[in-house]
Amino acid sequence: MDILKKTLTVLTALALMAPLAVAAPVSAKTTTATTQASVKKQTYTILSSSFYKTAKTYHTKDAKPVVYKAVMGADRLTAKGKLKAGTTYKVTKQVKVKINAKKNQKYSYVKGQGWVVSSKLTAGKFKAASGVKKTATKYTIVSMTALKKAKTVHTKDARPVVYKAAVAADRPTMTLTANGKLKAATTYKVTKQAKLKNAAKKTVAVSYVKGHGWVLQKSLTNGQFKNAD
Repeated sequence: MDILKKTLTVLTALALMAPLAVAAPVSAKTTTATTQASVKKQTYTILSSSFYKTAKTYHTKDAKPVVYKAVMGADRLTAKGKLKAGTTYKVTKQVKVKINAKKNQKYSYVKGQGWVVSSKLTAGKFKAASGVKKTATKYTIVSMTALKKAKTVHTKDARPVVYKAAVAADRPTMTLTANGKLKAATTYKVTKQAKLKNAAKKTVAVSYVKGHGWVLQKSLTNGQFKNAD
C-alpha cells in the first residue's frame, strides 16, 4: 500500500489528476453524458507521462470512446461516460502504462472530459466526409414540402449519413449523393421534407437538415437532444 501511495503521488505531480490504476467498465449504459458503470479495478505501472505546451487536436470517428475520471487520492480511474462520435477534441497530456509483461497502453487526457485510451482517437480535426463513400442514387420526387417553421430534431448514438441533392430542371427527379455524416447526440433544425421513390418503387422519406443536407427521416428523432436520451 505504501508503494501505491508513492506512485500515486508521483503521478499526481506529473499528470495532475491521474492515479495508477484504471477501472475497466464491465457494463455501462451507452449515453453521451456521464454514465454510471460497474467497474473492475486493475492496477498498472506508469512507464512515462507527457505534457503538451500546445494542446493537440484529435477527433473521434463512429465509435464513442469511454472516458475515465481520475479520483484524487484513490487508486483507480473510474469510467464516467463516453465521448461523442464524430467530434473534435483537444488533448493536453498523455501517459503510458504497463498492462502486463507483454502489453503497454497509452491514455490521453481530453480537455474538459477525462482520460481516454489513445488508440481510440484520431489525429486532426473531424471532417464530416470521413469514411463515407460518395455513391449517387436517383429518385422520383413524390412530394416535397417547405416547412413554415423549422422543426427541431436530434440524433442519438448513431451518425446519420447526409446527402447532397441534385434536382433535375426538366423532370421530377432528385439524385442523392452521400456527403458526410451528422454528429451523434446533437440537435438540428429541419426546414424541408420530401417523399421519394427509388427504382424498386420503394418510398423513402427524407428531411433537409439546415446547413447540412438531406437525411433519412427515420434517422432523426423529434425534439432537442437531452442527455438521458
